[in-house]
Amino acid sequence: IPSLNGYSEIIKFTEMDTGASFQGLVRVSHIHLFGIAFLVIMIGRILILCDIPVLLKRALVTIPFIAILVDIFSWYLTKLNPGFAFVVILSGAFMGLSIGAQIIISLYQLWFNKNKIPSEP
Repeated sequence: IPSLNGYSEIIKFTEMDTGASFQGLVRVSHIHLFGIAFLVIMIGRILILCDIPVLLKRALVTIPFIAILVDIFSWYLTKLNPGFAFVVILSGAFMGLSIGAQIIISLYQLWFNKNKIPSEP
């Protein structure tokens, strides 16, 4: 339990936290870029095989890559201006929604598609 007896003890807990250092952000962004990109590539490859309009495929495959780049760059911009924290949230939401749509469409096509290729006897 921290000691809160007196002003000098309380002031230690009121200092503004500016988040991770730039070096920490570089380390974490490297892991995120390669890890999430690999995941998005695999999910996108599955979606490419689905029977949906080509423009929808292109949009759904492209959005997560753009969103992860916007997300990572907004981490650095948030370090300079805290208002960019909303950009981090919005880009993460776009990435999550597009990945979720890719997965749902792929699973739907796999399980419920009426235009399946007939199996050979």
